Amino acid sequence: MKKILKKVSLFLGLAMLLTACGPASSEGKSADTSKFPEVIENEGDAIDGSTQTLKVALISDSPFKGILHPFLYSDNNDWMLMQNTMAGAFPIDDELKLITNDKTTPINLSFDQKAKTATLEINPDFKWSNGDTVTTDDIIKTYEITANQDFIIASKSPRFNSDLKNVEGIVEYNQKKADKISGLERVSDSKLIIHFKEFTPSILWGGGIISEFSNAKQVEGIPMAKLFESDAIRKKPLSYGPYQITKVVPGESVTYVANEHYIYGAPKVKNLEIKILPVSQTVASIKAGDFDIYLNIGADVYNDLKDLTNIKLAGHQELYMSYMGFKLGKWDSAANKVVVDPNAKMADVNLRQAMGYAIDKDSIGEKFYYGLRGRATGPVVPLYGKLHDESIKGYEYDLDKAKKLLDDAGYKDTDNDGLRENPKGEKLTINVASMSGTELSEPLAQYYLQQFKEIGLDAKLVDGRLLDINNFYDRVEADDPGIDVFFAAFGMASNPDPSSLYGAEAPFNMQRYTSEKLESALKKIASNESLDDKVRLEAYHEFEKALNDEAPMIPMLFSYVYLPVNNRVKQYKFLVSDDGSHWGWNDIELTAEKPLPFEAK
Repeated sequence: MKKILKKVSLFLGLAMLLTACGPASSEGKSADTSKFPEVIENEGDAIDGSTQTLKVALISDSPFKGILHPFLYSDNNDWMLMQNTMAGAFPIDDELKLITNDKTTPINLSFDQKAKTATLEINPDFKWSNGDTVTTDDIIKTYEITANQDFIIASKSPRFNSDLKNVEGIVEYNQKKADKISGLERVSDSKLIIHFKEFTPSILWGGGIISEFSNAKQVEGIPMAKLFESDAIRKKPLSYGPYQITKVVPGESVTYVANEHYIYGAPKVKNLEIKILPVSQTVASIKAGDFDIYLNIGADVYNDLKDLTNIKLAGHQELYMSYMGFKLGKWDSAANKVVVDPNAKMADVNLRQAMGYAIDKDSIGEKFYYGLRGRATGPVVPLYGKLHDESIKGYEYDLDKAKKLLDDAGYKDTDNDGLRENPKGEKLTINVASMSGTELSEPLAQYYLQQFKEIGLDAKLVDGRLLDINNFYDRVEADDPGIDVFFAAFGMASNPDPSSLYGAEAPFNMQRYTSEKLESALKKIASNESLDDKVRLEAYHEFEKALNDEAPMIPMLFSYVYLPVNNRVKQYKFLVSDDGSHWGWNDIELTAEKPLPFEAK
């Protein structure tokens, strides 16, 4: 009962604040993000880590899926289990491009734009956790898995996208017209040349270059349709990162041990455990000193953490955007493309735009995320620099404009019940899918429904409730006909090319929408003409304008991510790009036997 009352109270507070006149003020609660350091330093001498365990919480109300492969995963919880432990083949620079011509990196990468190639030379110290050196066979095998149609269908993999299709011969391999990918030239065990059909700007950020690899020997003989069920993916995948997995409790925890063969040196703390921590327990756990690091922390608890003295908060801008998506078609898995339905319930752009104007995103970010989130003005995040078009203002809160759009488009209340019918005079009910996950999830979802009702739209939650993350994405990806609108988010890759999220051949295009104007802008972005900085800038801005005008989705919030780190961690670097030190979790040292609890003064 207390939990129910808390949620009701939170919703009422949210509704009152967000329906007040104008944007809400911060009342001194907002985070000063400029004060978040990227590097945390704590005093004290490091203790012997050979018997110690680094304790990490992964904050989530949903179990992880357990696809423990750092390229083939599709769930953010799974990625959190691997990002700092099993990945890291290609570091990125401060422009988010792949670092090239550096023999200290795991893969020494070089490009030849004229020849339309990328050359990968494997560092001899880049080894798997069993001591074997990473080879070109491992890289080639990962391409073959990703392009295998049996694997794509069985796993519903979104990885075989337009960037990968730019590799010579990979489409023929996918269609089983060839038994190997002709564009992968194996020069030796340690050298691979990738031949592209066109050398596009996307390649500089990793487009068409598989970023993490499978161990070819470990997956040999496993039927592609069964790969996701195998021990090689689920239980004990080999790793070339700082840690290797020793035990998996499905959906709950993963235990690791140091990879003694890690390229930048074995971890100083031998053992590691990452556990799922329910959202509701976050603040109490941090105060108690249960863990050293808290991944996936919600902005909504910032105010409870900012004054705690047993932790420090690192932070930076995030490659992240939340959005409101509209289901406008289906995914054709046989043809690997989007099929737009002109008769979809949400097909009218005026209806979509009206819903965008109905939500006060500025106040949501300021009041309830303490300034750690702000209104997203377009689909290109500010971290991408000039590619982000500052002239586009997106969908600012404007109820009058929302109502006028609906009026002009013929959405009228014909039976005087306060709710609009569609232009044909038929009852209109919009089914909205929204995820559980934080204390704000339910009140925010109710606020959205309230705002839609404010402009005369009858909107209801799918199944009458919030959906857990796994159920939500399973149904959105499957184009569940019971979903018309969905609220989701994605973390973006360092590659700013939006084709993998909005292209006609992109499985991650969850709206299932494409248009001539949108596809033209995406093709221009991907063309070799956009190797010219001016042309590339024009192409991105054309894309942003097309998406803003056509509104297959409404950008909601950009984000500033922060990370609570317990004071027993001597140093932690929370970086977007490699600062040249190749810092990783192998460098973590501890100054006490246990994480430190908060002691109130």
